[in-house]
Amino acid sequence: MAKGGGASRPRFRLLPTVLLTAAILLLPTAVYAWGRSSSSFSIHRIAVTGTEVVPRRQTLRLLRHDYLGRNLFTVTTADVRRTLAPLCYVAGVAVDRDFPEELRVRIIEYEPALFAYAGGAWYVIAADGRVICEQAVTKKREKKSTAAGGSESAAVDASSTAGAPVAEETTSSAAAPQSGDGRDLSPKEARLLTTLQAGPRGARLELPRMAVERPLKPGSAVGDAGALAALAVIQGLPRALRAEVAVAEASGDSLLTLRFAGGPLVVWGDASRSQAKTLALRAVLGRYRETDQTCTFADVSVPDRVLARPVLK
Repeated sequence: MAKGGGASRPRFRLLPTVLLTAAILLLPTAVYAWGRSSSSFSIHRIAVTGTEVVPRRQTLRLLRHDYLGRNLFTVTTADVRRTLAPLCYVAGVAVDRDFPEELRVRIIEYEPALFAYAGGAWYVIAADGRVICEQAVTKKREKKSTAAGGSESAAVDASSTAGAPVAEETTSSAAAPQSGDGRDLSPKEARLLTTLQAGPRGARLELPRMAVERPLKPGSAVGDAGALAALAVIQGLPRALRAEVAVAEASGDSLLTLRFAGGPLVVWGDASRSQAKTLALRAVLGRYRETDQTCTFADVSVPDRVLARPVLK
């Protein structure tokens, strides 16, 4: 008898623990079930944060239309994402509830990085290579491009100090617009360059522009190797230099040329050694600024020996 009674006591002591665990597990479920059916948790206020590119007023209008008066417990992240699906710059959302009556939504935006021109239309490309949306269709008449170039060029050792002299004169450039390899552009290429330099009309964003041969579809990934290489290079530039890139061009083998607003035209080459090329470009531009001259051309494809013009005196 003593053994039987002793064996039952440990089981009896476990009973409060079991009941407490059940209460802990069931209480939130009971509260949730009650909250879903209670009018005390109707949404009366909606707060939105994180909007920079996404229009905040339109975001609030969509959310208020769908959720004002709705039970706060019943709104999910998936619901809000579906509501904001018409806003192409929305990459994701985070939903929070400020009980008893406020819904808080934080917008996670795609990072616009490039305007791509394909098939007569402009598209916005995100930094991760996603086609965010179509920006606008180009309708204005294209004109011939004119770009002034320097008459001399020089070789610069980018690893040297800022005060080092410029050496080795190279071939002169023509006044007509040129490609990164120094040849004059054809009329068709010049017209395309004019379109790229102008960019999409009415665009609120200031982004580099680039022509892409492959068709683009909003919501899909960019399949053009040159565009992907340009994105990688541009995103790797310091903020100040990145803001000055006006046009990016890529040859068939993804060799890049960057045209900066107000100059210079920079032959970048492939996407390798980008950090060394960035340092070389900054060093060269710094030396031109010190002499109060404007660099019109730089070739940093071999960052240990940069070609630049005009010749520094």
